[in-house]
Amino acid sequence: MTNNFNISLEIWESIYATDYALLDTPQEQIEFLKDLLIKNKENIIETEKFPQHEPSIVQLTNQINDEFAPRKPTEKEWKKRWNEVIEDLAPVYSNQRELAILKDEQELLISKLEKVRQENEHQLLSSVENIHSISSAENTHSRKPHIFFIGHQKANGIPKGKAWINFKSLATESKGEKEIEIQEFGKIYLKRDSSDLENTVLWLPIKFESSKDGIPISKTAFDKAYDRHNTDN
Repeated sequence: MTNNFNISLEIWESIYATDYALLDTPQEQIEFLKDLLIKNKENIIETEKFPQHEPSIVQLTNQINDEFAPRKPTEKEWKKRWNEVIEDLAPVYSNQRELAILKDEQELLISKLEKVRQENEHQLLSSVENIHSISSAENTHSRKPHIFFIGHQKANGIPKGKAWINFKSLATESKGEKEIEIQEFGKIYLKRDSSDLENTVLWLPIKFESSKDGIPISKTAFDKAYDRHNTDN
């Protein structure tokens, strides 16, 4: 088992480790590992179709004795036949070994996937906590993405209603997966709130992982920010 697992590690290092290290985000790492798991599972299913059963020594001994019955073979005849039977079983041993390696690879990939998911979840929680912490400060309205978006919309003479429509369009384009850049604020991810598509946009500094993710920006908050925004500042 340990030897097979070491082989799995060697396979990872020689084939996948370099490409994995070049991935930029946890989400890319997750997708990479999920694809490998699917392919590896397919290989396991195919390998399991090949002969895997290995007869016991007693069964093999009885088989050979039955072949020579009713006479008793010479020692040379018996050893020759034994070697032939073992040679015939070589594909079975090979299938067993390949299957064991594939299963160890599956365990390795699962462990890596769980690790990166936990790290990503921790990063997401930390980001959300930081955002909420910023939002609780008295002067944080200037740190929110829609404030910067509104500033540029008003500077271009875009009325309030149209500005909100434009903001929702960005959320539709992003879908929580595509990075959107808000001038002077930076790159973020936006998403329409499925429970309130017309009146709420969600945002995060990283890709959305579930339907529960996202910091809400309501139309009411957007409109108030538009009304109080001073383009002379």
